[in-house]
Amino acid sequence: MLVENLQNSLQKQYDLAIPYEVKQFVSHDALLARNLASSDRQAGDGHSEEDAPMMEETVFICQSGDTLEFTVYLDHEVLDIASETTRTDSQGRLHTYEQQTIDSLCTVVEGVSHAVCLLWHAHHDRQLRALDLELQAEVDKYMLLMACNPDDRSRGRLHRQLFRNARFTAPMDSELYQRYKAASDGAASYCEWLMQAFPGPADQLGLSQELARFYRLSGSAKFEHIRRLH
Repeated sequence: MLVENLQNSLQKQYDLAIPYEVKQFVSHDALLARNLASSDRQAGDGHSEEDAPMMEETVFICQSGDTLEFTVYLDHEVLDIASETTRTDSQGRLHTYEQQTIDSLCTVVEGVSHAVCLLWHAHHDRQLRALDLELQAEVDKYMLLMACNPDDRSRGRLHRQLFRNARFTAPMDSELYQRYKAASDGAASYCEWLMQAFPGPADQLGLSQELARFYRLSGSAKFEHIRRLH
């Protein structure tokens, strides 16, 4: 149910129409995930085992011609923790306050964000880089968790927790680390600007319009947009 709620929240937040259900692309099978990861390495995708460790959330993508196939692996225990103590109100906003739940919820949000982004871009025949997926997921985590942080002080704490205190599992000299770092830094700048530009309830329409426009930009245009804000 949480996966469906998150998909609905993201589609509402960005005014997206997607004729697919994310849950159809989600797997909790750790053995399948390990096999997919092994297949990726054997196919010579440019990432070593150290560069791409098995994590609680991993996206496996296979594209052949005009056909795109992908699987989002979500650790079942992580999903259970997030589901048990997260509730969604009538407006689709998430509410949770336990640290362990927030950590697990961020993992699930990231997986659903990746799936929604892949489905929307594929449906509209739009190109998408791995870096663009990560940037959008970082923005999505902050925006969806804002409902748990209703005042400026708690939102500032959330921003520090997600961005300033972020730690990456990939080695610092790897391409994967650089991708995560660029996505996190870009999202940190963008989310900080959003909260300054649209600080109160009266600014929600402007915020919604900005988010919808941002989602539809190409990856390079998103980073250029962020650079121009500061």
